[in-house]
Amino acid sequence: MYFEEIPCYTQFGEVQQIVTKTILSVCDNAEFLGSDIYGLKDIYDLYGTKYEDIIPAFLYCRHGESDGGMWGNLFRFRLTEPLKRHILDESLTCMFGGEPPLLENLALFQGEKCLFFCVSHEVFSLYHMAEVDDSLTEMVLSAVNDTIMRMSLYGQMQKIALGLKNKTKAELKKDIRILLDLCWYVDESVHYFFYMKPSQPCDFSKFRQIAKNYLTEETYSVLIPLNGFADPQPFPIPKTANDAIVGREKFASQFLQSEYYKQVERELRMLEYIMEPKSR
Repeated sequence: MYFEEIPCYTQFGEVQQIVTKTILSVCDNAEFLGSDIYGLKDIYDLYGTKYEDIIPAFLYCRHGESDGGMWGNLFRFRLTEPLKRHILDESLTCMFGGEPPLLENLALFQGEKCLFFCVSHEVFSLYHMAEVDDSLTEMVLSAVNDTIMRMSLYGQMQKIALGLKNKTKAELKKDIRILLDLCWYVDESVHYFFYMKPSQPCDFSKFRQIAKNYLTEETYSVLIPLNGFADPQPFPIPKTANDAIVGREKFASQFLQSEYYKQVERELRMLEYIMEPKSR
């Protein structure tokens, strides 16, 4: 099972934590890659770093190929409490050690059976680069579903879902796609140097009308005083690639990264979870 198949994984830290805890609970060994080019060369090089507490868990090192076609030293560890804490703190798809990373491409084992692996080198947010063994699918999804249904947002979005019960699947899909494209409507309106073209034309008045039925009152209220898609982004943005490279500290990032957009996405993904219970 790829991580992109786990409901609400990318939107909620609570879901990421329960997935991590569930997988760690059935594993006893971990393996990391120290890349030939820049990674960890010797286990004792961890002394003086925040990871020195995992040195006692070290089992052995071999040279070989990691998932993703990368070569280097493969460090095997017992999955001790200090190592679990680092993984919980930094995520299953983490890279230990900053830039460049010392250790990356985590794999987790039960004995010699690999139950999880990721190619964290390829960018953490690419969750199709992280995979859990199918034998854990039911356990992981059950834990995720229990976690989601205990979240306060679940109850809020349940009430909104009731008000949408007369809409067809096609209408729901269209409306939610428009709302999820808010980040691109904003970037297009302020002439951000790079953005995705929204899936369909929609003026701000129509967008706000749709949002009223799909978002929580608190999140929707932010849109009420606004006059257009440019208003949610009041900060300077890079209008050329050179702006983004040379003066990045002067400019706001894409609206996709804004806290407001992230909240809109959390609510809509929760709504999709409630209205399309694929895995329950």
